[in-house]
Amino acid sequence: MAETPTPESESSQRRHKARERHERRKQQKTSAPARVNLPRQIKPAGGFSLPRINLPVSRLVLYGAAALIFLVAVIAFIGRLNPPDDNSASNAIWIGTQYTYDAANDVAAIENLVTRLRDHRIGSAYAWVSLLQPNNTWTDVERLAQPQAFARQFKASYPESMLYGWLSIGSQGADGNNRLGDAQVQQQIADFSRRVVRDFGFDGIMINVVPITGSDDNFLAVLRKIRATIGEGVPMAVAVPPDWTPTDAEIAIPRLIAPGTVWDTQYKQRVSLLADQLVITAYNSGFSDADEYSAWMAYQVEVFASAVAALEEDTTEILMGVPAYDGQPPMHDPLVENVENAIAGIRAGLSGAGDAAARVRGVALYAEWQMTDADWAALKSLWP
Repeated sequence: MAETPTPESESSQRRHKARERHERRKQQKTSAPARVNLPRQIKPAGGFSLPRINLPVSRLVLYGAAALIFLVAVIAFIGRLNPPDDNSASNAIWIGTQYTYDAANDVAAIENLVTRLRDHRIGSAYAWVSLLQPNNTWTDVERLAQPQAFARQFKASYPESMLYGWLSIGSQGADGNNRLGDAQVQQQIADFSRRVVRDFGFDGIMINVVPITGSDDNFLAVLRKIRATIGEGVPMAVAVPPDWTPTDAEIAIPRLIAPGTVWDTQYKQRVSLLADQLVITAYNSGFSDADEYSAWMAYQVEVFASAVAALEEDTTEILMGVPAYDGQPPMHDPLVENVENAIAGIRAGLSGAGDAAARVRGVALYAEWQMTDADWAALKSLWP
């Protein structure tokens, strides 16, 4: 039996490839408009000023030189905490069939969408393409010309964006068993991912597999197969569940989910080494208290940022999911899980994450088709 890859072995195999992908993404975004800084909470607060002193000129020159060296060192340190933002639109959003299928050829509708995304610093979109059904067939195969047309029009209107084709995959097959270990299913997912990029014109692929436990090596095998098939230069985003019910955290945990439902640090890192983006889908928690939800969200920021940052040369970005959709009781109460409370938790988590906060590059709104004007306004005022 082949040896199971460890985070260290996968890191050594993929580190230089990850850096190459990172550099390619930077080059792709050079045509973007003027840069916008990262959200304020990532930056160190406050400042400093040099003391006033009365000394001979020679000593003033000496102290001035020392102060200059100190200033340069501080600036370098701040730069390490908050690296230059090479993407003027660091946020993302999930887009549904009303654009990718229904309005795929509606130039005005897509241009209006792009205007709104630009206005809210949303530079990445996870646009629906298809679902792998329990019988291992993809939905809408007879209409795949529609998302292809959408991708063409969207990229024409927003060339500096990153457009990911969203594939949804249930881990259970028709027999109720985990089908991700089936080599044919793995290749089927990988081959369709390649079509989404090569034939449909998307920049990358968004893989949304549910449910996934933190011990499922089959999921890792699927990601490896996709990577081998689409190539190292194609961005891959992966939807990742939050640590639902950590048993060692001093926070309230969802009462409707079994305690200990988490991904351990090693599993987070193994997924990180295979992806370009981790999108933490931190909602559907069942919380009925806004403060509890925000504290739980802050915890997600800290644990995922810390896990990814521990892989010092890893270039994977983290985006924190922000809920903006209708109520789905008992798991989702929009009075609790909403843009305002999610961002409050994300800000708190970034403040507590220390240096690791730099791994969190933005938020991912779920979902465009249910966002209200109030949601858009809250996003713009709370996450400028």
